[in-house]
Amino acid sequence: MNEEQIRHAIASGDADAMEWVMNHYAGLLWKVAHSILYQASTEEIEECVADTFFTFWQNPDAFQSGRSSLKNYLATIAKHKAIDRFRKLNRRSELTYEDEIHAQHAEDLLVQLISKENDMELKQLIESFPEPEREIMKRRFYDGQRPHEISEALSLHVRQIHNKLYRSRQRLKAWWISRK
Repeated sequence: MNEEQIRHAIASGDADAMEWVMNHYAGLLWKVAHSILYQASTEEIEECVADTFFTFWQNPDAFQSGRSSLKNYLATIAKHKAIDRFRKLNRRSELTYEDEIHAQHAEDLLVQLISKENDMELKQLIESFPEPEREIMKRRFYDGQRPHEISEALSLHVRQIHNKLYRSRQRLKAWWISRK
């Protein structure tokens, strides 16, 4: 059966012809829909494919075999159905998005408050470090200097900087664990 015969058979309500189309093109349409709806559920993709077949079943005369192949025609319908479904899903998620942002903002404020408190305690702890560890920690974590820059500024070997950073981190880690 050629594509024109398939179109004609479906136009006259031949369910077997439609079943042949579904069996023959379902995999392709699934791939097309999934490429757009990759974050959607399997059910959403299946509905998109089913909508594509339903559209063709309802209006097979819209397919013109002289303009494109049946495969391309169905793939185009699937692509447009998937784009519409993608937009619909995103619209739904935008309603909850504002609520999510509000909740995230409140959580961020709490984290900032806790972080400021921890930051003050951390600064006090670093201030209690002996020199040159204190200066190395300040330069590394507050000024963002790299170990080789710190070694040049303090006239120490880079290996010493790494060792002192390691020891200071261990001290900070022990302090953090003791707080919990």
